Amino acid sequence: MALALSGTVLAQETTAPPAAAPENGASAATPDMAAPQILISGIAPGDAAAAGAAQQAIDVEYNNALAAAGGATTLSPAQWQAVADKVTAALQQAGYPDARAYLATQLVAFRPHVSAAVAQTTPVTPAAPADNVVPPVRDRETDAAVSQQIAVRGFRVEGVGNHPDTDITPASIQALADAQFKALGGDATTPAQLDFTQLQEVADKITARYRNAGFIVATAFLPAQTVGDDKLIEIKVLEGTIGKIIVKGTKHYRPGVIAAPAEKLRGKPLRKSAVDTALLYDRDLPGVSVTSTFQPGSKTGETDLVMVAREAKRPFTFTTGVNNYGNELTGRYRAQLGATWLSPLGIGDSLAANVDYAFNPRNNVYGSLVYRAPTVVVPGLTAVIGATRSAMQINTGSFTALGVKGPSSLYFGGADWAFVNTDTLKLQGTLRYIKEQSRLSTVGMTLSDQRFDVAELGFGMNHTDQRFHGIDLLQLAVRKSVKDRSRQPDLVSPDHASSFLSAKLSYTRLQFLTDRQRLYFKLAGQFSNDALVPLEQFGLGGPDSVRAYPISEGLADRGYYSSLEYHVDAPGFGDKVSPFYGRPWRELLEFEAFVDYGKGYPAGANRRNNTRSVTLNGIGAGLIFRLPQFHQFEFHLDGSVPTSRQRASDDNGYHIYSRFGFTF
Repeated sequence: MALALSGTVLAQETTAPPAAAPENGASAATPDMAAPQILISGIAPGDAAAAGAAQQAIDVEYNNALAAAGGATTLSPAQWQAVADKVTAALQQAGYPDARAYLATQLVAFRPHVSAAVAQTTPVTPAAPADNVVPPVRDRETDAAVSQQIAVRGFRVEGVGNHPDTDITPASIQALADAQFKALGGDATTPAQLDFTQLQEVADKITARYRNAGFIVATAFLPAQTVGDDKLIEIKVLEGTIGKIIVKGTKHYRPGVIAAPAEKLRGKPLRKSAVDTALLYDRDLPGVSVTSTFQPGSKTGETDLVMVAREAKRPFTFTTGVNNYGNELTGRYRAQLGATWLSPLGIGDSLAANVDYAFNPRNNVYGSLVYRAPTVVVPGLTAVIGATRSAMQINTGSFTALGVKGPSSLYFGGADWAFVNTDTLKLQGTLRYIKEQSRLSTVGMTLSDQRFDVAELGFGMNHTDQRFHGIDLLQLAVRKSVKDRSRQPDLVSPDHASSFLSAKLSYTRLQFLTDRQRLYFKLAGQFSNDALVPLEQFGLGGPDSVRAYPISEGLADRGYYSSLEYHVDAPGFGDKVSPFYGRPWRELLEFEAFVDYGKGYPAGANRRNNTRSVTLNGIGAGLIFRLPQFHQFEFHLDGSVPTSRQRASDDNGYHIYSRFGFTF
């Protein structure tokens, strides 16, 4: 074996004489093993600090070996090998990752000759390690080492952290090693004769346990060692900690915003679940998608997390559409236009503006403006501020002569916090402070001027049910009036409570039946013991409630709505190719059939003044056509007829709701 010795530092005991060169041109170092030469590679020859660290490591490990040998004055070849291995480990830990210590007897050097003859040397067959020595990995593949066995009474596992949530603890990993030792036929009284392959298998089992628990770079290994009188084999674990958080690909986004969800992972073991959670928080940011990769860290056992951001081509999105989600008083048909500015400050914020304009009657306008900005300190925490305003004027039907009109406005501020964010579960809390106002007037007269300050505390859940193949969506909210600034008299809601408390619920279960069939179960409700103003009441009827009736056909202080829907993708022709971009019909068209049921009740003073309860139900069918390749086009059509006795306020025996929209 020929070795190039350039760039190698020689640390030599002063009592060791230099080796003589053989006649054939090869020089072999054969010092007295009482004080052999130790050669260090991987550090610069002129680096005084490195040379000092090398000499110190040699002195420390040499004296430790003498002490461990009972004060002996000489060491055996195996003991010298152990010293060299420990020097290697000490230098790598000291910041010289390429450093490696060798005994001079392990090396053969060659000198170049002017003649064409090639210098040759007889290969040296490595001697078998001592029967109580686990050699370095490179020496375990020799013929002598492969057949060697060591007497073992058990294993001692070092470097295991405490991670009880994944059943990774020092006790559990030690128990795994003990179980593997028992499986190999060992016990505490009689040593088992094990070869290096069997010893490595135990370390591999520990590595597999870590990897299955999500520690994607954790490794258990057998270090070179001299087995003591207790005959315990040491296994070390490198759990693989996260070093640097590196962000690439950002242009408009600030790198610190992308890195923020992962910053708390620095110095902690690299776990797949923790990295996935950080990516999920980043994927909630508008106008950017984030993936991750890894690279070796600057220190032994560290891995750098590289987060690669891909920003949207444009910082704006636009939506437009038309629907008939109004009524004959407020405008049956509505045109919608929305615009969202993605991350205007480069911090993952967004500014969204929307306008709805009603047709027949005209001059009814709804608008909203919402700004959201995430905090960098707490992942998933977002500040929210916004406003909505609608201006209504009834200029059709029997109310035209009355000139009924009035604005409604709502201003709010608060925060959303996604405090759990995984692939299968997202939990979010919300807090809002709301100032709402609704005013109605007729010619020369104010009908009502209702103004409330309201505090709202909410909870949301998005759960993927992998066991039963479904998705659960849940929203809960509690609303409490803080201040009633309404003006009197109130001719619309004269008995409303000045102080109210209400609770809201919304639950949807999406149940997959087959890959093309689904069931939706929806339940929404509100409960209150107080007489509420229309702004706070529970609405029944319309495209998002009982679809057989006009929107807000019934208003109640408390009530509920439930629906069961069956959806199927292009039955009978789902695999046929459509004329739209060559996509199969199952990706574009779905049909639905549904049953709706809703009931509302009065509460408080409204109950005492004989306000009636309302019951609405109906059945219907519809279709949804999507064309994602064409500006996310979607068309939704529902038709429904009542099955309850109550007639619709517009006297129609059926209702059809439709909408379509584009995203640019």
